[in-house]
Amino acid sequence: MTLNDIKKAALALMFTNYSDDLADVDVDTLSSEEYTQYLVNMNASINRCLGRIESAGVLPLKTQEITTATTGSVSGNFARYDLSLLANLFKSVSRIAKESASGEYIPSVKYHLEGTTVVLPPLETGEKYIIIYRPKAPRVSIGSPSYAVVNVPENIAEIIPYYIKADLYEEDEPDLALQARNIFESLLAQLVVDESSVDQGVVNVWGGGNQ
Repeated sequence: MTLNDIKKAALALMFTNYSDDLADVDVDTLSSEEYTQYLVNMNASINRCLGRIESAGVLPLKTQEITTATTGSVSGNFARYDLSLLANLFKSVSRIAKESASGEYIPSVKYHLEGTTVVLPPLETGEKYIIIYRPKAPRVSIGSPSYAVVNVPENIAEIIPYYIKADLYEEDEPDLALQARNIFESLLAQLVVDESSVDQGVVNVWGGGNQ
């Protein structure tokens, strides 16, 4: 969704009785103080919301493959890989899988973390690790135009207007702000990524290609 879409949805929640039809309006062209007093603070509010979304772990998990060709530090029985350099928008590890040269797949292996550096046994030729990780939410800049895209899935972007209303109404309309915050948190809780079907550190191997 674009900033324009999100901001218009937020205005619709904040001004339920306004008579203006904003369906085809670019919010960057609005000049009425009724709107601009809130619009000027919306990008910062959206970034605070993205931080909340990020911390809740609701963004779709991403993957990063590690092979013997991946840049890292291999010494003796340990290999270290800095995931902040290898994985796009890396925030935290969810689990690490391993695939053998013969196609066997282990959905979860044990690992250690040193900050953003993961420590694993060295790979043999043909093997690879698959890092399944939670990403950061890309932020928007304070001056981003209305056509800029908020780069999160649409079902997540759709709940951002409730956060904006809660955030920007906190001083002027505390009751309405609290109501919007409760709606936002309830919707956010429904989006939590469920990885409970995979036990962390449990080695469970099956053949790939013969199943």
